Amino acid sequence: MFLTRSEYDRGVNTFSPEGRLFQVEYAIEAIKLGSTVIGIQTNEGVVLAVEKRITSTLMIPSTLEKIVEIDKHVECANHWFIYNEDMKVESVAQAVSNLAIRFGDSDDDG
Repeated sequence: MFLTRSEYDRGVNTFSPEGRLFQVEYAIEAIKLGSTVIGIQTNEGVVLAVEKRITSTLMIPSTLEKIVEIDKHVECANHWFIYNEDMKVESVAQAVSNLAIRFGDSDDDG
């Protein structure tokens, strides 16, 4: 029985006859689609910088939110693909909210 290419790309530890790991190659290509994020901590605070990579003329740069406020103490810088950014930010916001409830953070303090 001979395996087709699709059967070699199912697992990260399955080599093709040419010695290739297709899942690793797919991951390397996916990384290239992300954008650069830089965070710098200073004595006065934190600076976040994010690359806005425009991959289509149909994209409006001003509508891409790469830095999002989670709450008054937490900002999130996105480097993910555009189609799943909202989902990731929502999960971070939920985790921050759960921690605030657990440790009794209130909105009254600055």
